[in-house]
Amino acid sequence: MSEHFWDDPVLILYLLLAIHIGDNLWGIYLLLREIHLVYKVQEVPDLIRPYLPQDLFDKMRLHKIHKGWFTIVNTMVVVVIMGVLELYFGLYAWLWDLTTQCAIANWMKHEVILNLIFVFILSIYFWIKSLPGAIYEKLCIPSLHKRQKASVAAIIVKFVVDIMVGFLLTTAMVVGLVFLTLWLGVFTAFGLYIQSLVLTFGLMLVIPFLIDPFLGKRVTLENTNLQAELDHLTRKVGFPAHQVVIIKVHDPNIGSNAFFYGFGCLKRIIIFDGLLLNRGRRDISELPPEEIGKGLRDEQVVAVVCHELGHWRHGHFFKTVFTFQVYLILMLIFFTITFPHGPIYQAVGFAPGVQPIIVGFFLIFGFVLTPYLTFANFVMLSLGRCYEYQADKFAFRLGYARELRTALLKLYADNLVFPVTDKCYSSWHDSHPTMMDRLEHLDTLLNYGS
Repeated sequence: MSEHFWDDPVLILYLLLAIHIGDNLWGIYLLLREIHLVYKVQEVPDLIRPYLPQDLFDKMRLHKIHKGWFTIVNTMVVVVIMGVLELYFGLYAWLWDLTTQCAIANWMKHEVILNLIFVFILSIYFWIKSLPGAIYEKLCIPSLHKRQKASVAAIIVKFVVDIMVGFLLTTAMVVGLVFLTLWLGVFTAFGLYIQSLVLTFGLMLVIPFLIDPFLGKRVTLENTNLQAELDHLTRKVGFPAHQVVIIKVHDPNIGSNAFFYGFGCLKRIIIFDGLLLNRGRRDISELPPEEIGKGLRDEQVVAVVCHELGHWRHGHFFKTVFTFQVYLILMLIFFTITFPHGPIYQAVGFAPGVQPIIVGFFLIFGFVLTPYLTFANFVMLSLGRCYEYQADKFAFRLGYARELRTALLKLYADNLVFPVTDKCYSSWHDSHPTMMDRLEHLDTLLNYGS
């Protein structure tokens, strides 16, 4: 045994196992709290009763319980038990040996090609491992949302396209990471940070041009009264009215939603047509029966937009970008310390001196940095919930608290979101406060003011 645990592969292996088990058991504990609460709530809470029938609530409740227990069992078997066995018996080292045996030609022995072969083999293994759970979830836990039936040909085409797109994206990522590491060596983290900056700000520039083809089609609001109210609100706060955009989504099952993003001339408030009453259509004859009556009335839509304007006024987009940069810098500092450390690779079965690049990324981000990633995610989610409260308070100050309160109740029912959530579970999983917490916050504002 080495003098320092950091140099002892055996101790590092046990530490990785403890991290892996502890993180997943914590997740299971949180989910058990959530399931226990769902078991206790057997009737629709009074607040949402006017918007959510008891029979639909019962379906949502049973679906959440079924999905929760499935997630627990699947996590224990596929993630915890098999994950421990993979680490302890050196699966990744064995797969790397298999990769080198598959490299029968000299050109295949290049670092990039070896890493691509490894990722291909590992992807097949992960797919096989997840297949039983995926089949069970598909057949035994049907979605609460009614989806349009697709033909067999359409399903096959979608499957093939998804495979091809996934293969191309994975190949591009692996090639990029390997070449970046080979070229920059000890400065790999710096290269990753610059790459993330380029991607982040590049996405900010191109997102406005990607919304139409990927999310849906930009449409003109048919409701002139609603348009007039939105124009009045945006003028009042100084937000350009033409940057409030209505999107007729391609997938009708996308939930009712609105969100703000961007900066300068690229800022937008996006409103999905599902947020509007009857999807904003005057003629509802073409709407499916289950869509009729869904959505918000005019004053409620304006209240939701006012909430999104609160995100803009408080600078939440910039604060989120800045927070992410801090998160990223700290993560890359830890990455720089751990990525080249040989005993980590030896701990999972690699011979001394064998440190495949992609395996290193997988080990560091998949296991070694788990405590940091989990804690950082909790902090960022907590900030996100604070931002939601601030945006709600902004809507209150402009006189839209009551309409926003009613809108939240309607949206939770329309989107089939189970109305009761364990606070501890929510604090580790949700970027928005629970419905009850938001309603209590709005009630406090209405009763006692700011």
